Amino acid sequence: MQRIEVIERVQKYFVHQVLDGRSAGLDETTPILEWGLINSIEIVRLLNFIHKELNVEIPAYQITNDNFMNIGTIADMVLRNQITIPTLGPDTIH
Repeated sequence: MQRIEVIERVQKYFVHQVLDGRSAGLDETTPILEWGLINSIEIVRLLNFIHKELNVEIPAYQITNDNFMNIGTIADMVLRNQITIPTLGPDTIH
């Protein structure tokens, strides 16, 4: 998954689940934590969305303010925890 795809999906989540369909100029740098758009209950809901929709498990030690400052930092956290499965190439021994 690419960073832009994660940003778009998390942004869409916020617009529909948190902001009741209003984008309010929300972008990847909007300070969602500072503006009070996310709280502890919403973080749990967001982590559930990330797990179910993006198939990424976020470890508890990464649930910090720094990782939830904005959609960009959330996307970076998701990508750091994404499990990648190596593809078999012509030089791979079976």
